[in-house]
Amino acid sequence: MVSQELLDLLACPSCKGDLEYDATKDTLTCYNRHCPKCGMPVDESGTCQDSECGAQSNSFVGLCYRVEDDIPIMLIYEAEKIPLTS
Repeated sequence: MVSQELLDLLACPSCKGDLEYDATKDTLTCYNRHCPKCGMPVDESGTCQDSECGAQSNSFVGLCYRVEDDIPIMLIYEAEKIPLTS
C-alpha cells in the first residue's frame, strides 16, 4: 500500500497529470490522452509530442503503473497502456 504522503507528491512521468491509485490492484493510473505507440502525451489534434515518435492517432491510451513492495514503478516504457473510450 502506497502512503498518502507519497500519493500526494506523485504525478504521471509522461504528462505530469494526476494519478488514480487502486489499492486492490496496487496500480497508479493516468487517464490523460497518451500516444498508443510510445506513451507520451498528445496534443489536441492527436499528434504525439515526442519528437522521435510524432505519431498521429485518433485512439488514445491511459498509462497504468504497477506498484511493487509499496514502490511505484514510474517508467513510461513499462506502464500498461489502457485504451481510453473518449
